[in-house]
Amino acid sequence: MTGPDLLGPSRRCPRAGRCEACGTTRRLEVATYQTPVGVFCATICDPCVAARNAPPVRSWLEAFERVGAHCEHLGIDLDQMAALLHREQQGGGDGWG
Repeated sequence: MTGPDLLGPSRRCPRAGRCEACGTTRRLEVATYQTPVGVFCATICDPCVAARNAPPVRSWLEAFERVGAHCEHLGIDLDQMAALLHREQQGGGDGWG
């Protein structure tokens, strides 16, 4: 049994006016993507979600900035995100506690 995605989009994740993968302005939603440094949120259109067309992350600095911003949206810090990701990779629970 799986619980809610604790690193998934939250109500505080901003939705931009364009898809960050293809640039369209239609059928937008907020989704999350995993990088080697953590999870970040992005505005993406439904067709790009279906095609698994992720928004580009062009540098390590950009990855860290985006992951840090998503941590703020979730109300956690980078260490807590790392613990959640580690727990998830180990197949154990929701990572809290």
